[in-house]
Amino acid sequence: MPKPLSKDLRKRIIDAKLRGDSEDKIAREKEVNKSTITKLWSLYRETGSYEARPNPCGRKPVLSPEQLEQITSKINEQPDIALQELVDVLCLPVSVSALCRTVNNKLQLHIKKKRCTL
Repeated sequence: MPKPLSKDLRKRIIDAKLRGDSEDKIAREKEVNKSTITKLWSLYRETGSYEARPNPCGRKPVLSPEQLEQITSKINEQPDIALQELVDVLCLPVSVSALCRTVNNKLQLHIKKKRCTL
């Protein structure tokens, strides 16, 4: 996938289009494809900006911010709770291993187990 156009080049294309230059003339001067100018002009008319749209790629998080807050409060309330208990009590749509990674990496919490002193 090609890199997006620089902000400066995008601004110059939009300025040329606002001056009334044709897409063919702009394409020759700026050395871009005519369809690129058409798409950029369409974006400018829709949003009023020539900034590139954010890239929507990547996996969406399964747990919502509210669920993360519930997990944090439950662990603070009951530090020795097992991960399976967390999944069961809060009805979380994740596996125990995924919850473990979330608790350790994303929330930076560590569940403290009580030691058995026999």
